[in-house]
Amino acid sequence: MSAHLGTHADAPSHVLPGGKAIGAMSLHPYLGPARVVELSGAGEIGPDGLPPRAIGVARVLFRTKGKAFLSPLAAMRLVEKGAVLIGTDAASIDPADAEDLPVHRTLLSRGVALLEGLLLAHVEPGDYGLVAVPLAFELLDSSPVRAVLIRQTG
Repeated sequence: MSAHLGTHADAPSHVLPGGKAIGAMSLHPYLGPARVVELSGAGEIGPDGLPPRAIGVARVLFRTKGKAFLSPLAAMRLVEKGAVLIGTDAASIDPADAEDLPVHRTLLSRGVALLEGLLLAHVEPGDYGLVAVPLAFELLDSSPVRAVLIRQTG
């Protein structure tokens, strides 16, 4: 089984020579308040196409129905505005045909955690508590996670 199947967290070693393995990653980004945001449309979403509710959030999870992905510039905008984790319901944060994985490189080189393959089809946009801890694999570049969202009230 590949550690990149299903819902998973990618480590810097996935795309960066000498990058940390998933077991060396801090758990902080994977635990805490998160916002689920609908990313409508299809194809590449640039910085001007980001929904306002995605900006300035530490943990943002995009519900794309697997049709939309971020451009490297959109990813940078989220980083500049304080993102520590970015997630998607797509199999990858990059387009399926991207060989060099530019969004992975943009985010992981800046210490931003990635979650991919989230099951968000029945999750309403809004604010939640996130628990999505990767396993402490010392040598792997990814880990399966069981992502849990807890609806915030009040």
